[in-house]
Amino acid sequence: MSLVSVVIPVFNVEKYVRECVISFLNQSFKDFELIFVDDASSDKTVDIIKSFDDERIRIFSIEKSSAANARNFGLSKTNGKWIIFFDGDDFCNNKFLEKMHNKAEEFDCDMVICASAEYIEKKKKISRHRIAHTLKNIDDKYQNSANSLHEISNNSLLEFVEPWNKIYKKEFLIENNIKFPPVLCAEDTPFSYKALLCAKKISFVKEELVFIRRRKSSLSFSTNKNWINYFYAYEESDKIVFEYPHFDEIKEAYFERKIDTFSYFYKKAGILNKIPYLIKTFKVINNANETIGKNKYSLFSIIF
Repeated sequence: MSLVSVVIPVFNVEKYVRECVISFLNQSFKDFELIFVDDASSDKTVDIIKSFDDERIRIFSIEKSSAANARNFGLSKTNGKWIIFFDGDDFCNNKFLEKMHNKAEEFDCDMVICASAEYIEKKKKISRHRIAHTLKNIDDKYQNSANSLHEISNNSLLEFVEPWNKIYKKEFLIENNIKFPPVLCAEDTPFSYKALLCAKKISFVKEELVFIRRRKSSLSFSTNKNWINYFYAYEESDKIVFEYPHFDEIKEAYFERKIDTFSYFYKKAGILNKIPYLIKTFKVINNANETIGKNKYSLFSIIF
């Protein structure tokens, strides 16, 4: 049985998937499997993956659906004790698996989070503008222990709504029924919130081990077509977060993240979508203000 299973959904990433595969085959930690789930690619993505002669690589194909379904399907095929969800256009440091696995084993964690950076495809350079992802706001002492979100008492953790800089215990995911919801994009938001809030043992590796490629053709940047899915994703997240026993302690940080997200994607939405976007956002703002008990947000804060 492979100790670490890496689940990677792929769709038309022929330009980038080779670098992704190589970054894993060059890992110092060798006991892993790479599970690629092809979501009906029409380019040479699968051919490129098949060109690597390594028994640790497994390829599955599904009918065109979504990254959420691909990840859930991939999870069902894993053999490992530990699970990593990755994207086919990203890449990682060659110590990624070793450091994440060792920390997870050391403290018997439900999940471990590492520092990450963005690789800006257009400029061909690394960006560290998302301070939360550098883990600079996390006290060093939390690297040497495993604690729940409530015990860590650091609301910057609510910024971690992506799965790619984490390793999860498979048993933890199954016991808590943590799956990706069926939305077209932003499916990692409710998934990550449920994992963060359910985890009793979270630890950190404060080293930059993952590099996320930012490119305009990626699904997360296709806001003009997919803007409605961000509302669906946060509706699912609300169901999870509002039931958290310590919700009062995190509610302002949660809504801050939520409103910032809608503001960011409003600016990216096409002109024909801006009015329906604002109509739906108005309801989100009213809910946020009512829940935190003060008029902190307005449409003005979204537009500007």
